[in-house]
Amino acid sequence: MSTFSPLMLSTSFDAALAKVDRVIVALRAHDIKVSPGSSVGSLFAKVRQLNKQHANNPGGYDPKKFFASIEALWIAEALEMAIGVPGALEAIRRIVGSEMDLSGRELSKGKDALWELDLFRHLKLGGAEVRFEEPDLVVPLDDGLSDYGVACKKVYSESVIAKSLKNGCSQLKKAGLPGVVAFNIDELMKERSGLRVPTEKALLAEVNRWAQEFISRHKTDIHRTIERGGCDGVMFLISIVHEIPNRSPAISLARIPVLYPWPAFSEPARARLAAFKQFIDQATKRW
Repeated sequence: MSTFSPLMLSTSFDAALAKVDRVIVALRAHDIKVSPGSSVGSLFAKVRQLNKQHANNPGGYDPKKFFASIEALWIAEALEMAIGVPGALEAIRRIVGSEMDLSGRELSKGKDALWELDLFRHLKLGGAEVRFEEPDLVVPLDDGLSDYGVACKKVYSESVIAKSLKNGCSQLKKAGLPGVVAFNIDELMKERSGLRVPTEKALLAEVNRWAQEFISRHKTDIHRTIERGGCDGVMFLISIVHEIPNRSPAISLARIPVLYPWPAFSEPARARLAAFKQFIDQATKRW
């Protein structure tokens, strides 16, 4: 299992607004309009409102708008990296046209697509020449290793983990690629959004404890799947908007990736997984 590494999303109010405006213009250039009445349009509007509020009162802000603005920036960053990339258009349209309450637990095709774009962005920041191809993403590995498949699964219930893992392995097999199944498990966290902790260390400890318990509950299915060669490993990623009162900004987004290899790998599988992990680790320094 990789070391948990929190990634903080923080930027100035002006920079956040500039990013949102840049994304809206880029989407329009690809004939995608962000309607003011849509879920994404409403979130983007919160960034504009917060920016104006901050300009009038630099010492204070509306926490609800700040939380919404963090979610808006989360979406904007994922979209910006994918706009114009071959194979990404369907996922982009799903996000722009769907309910995108990232603090809620409702099923959403848009949130499913955001996970795929989020991981695409993570891998790009890690230096991977990742592509949108079956199974979901394909990563050319270094050192002469083969293309590597990534089957992306966002889950809303622990009861579907085994089935989703099986489906992800089937996608890898159909694509004819070795690879990993990558889960986003945000909706399974007890504190989906707004977790209040005293320090970053406390945040890491809380998420680490929860993730260890989660993985322990599904260890048997993961073990069996990897041992029979269904995939090289399983990746989990947790994104949580949280608050640390004594930090500025107090509210931010932490992304915590976990790569779960099983010790009984074959040597080729270990080599592939190590090469893939390098991209994940590099991204933690830049996200």
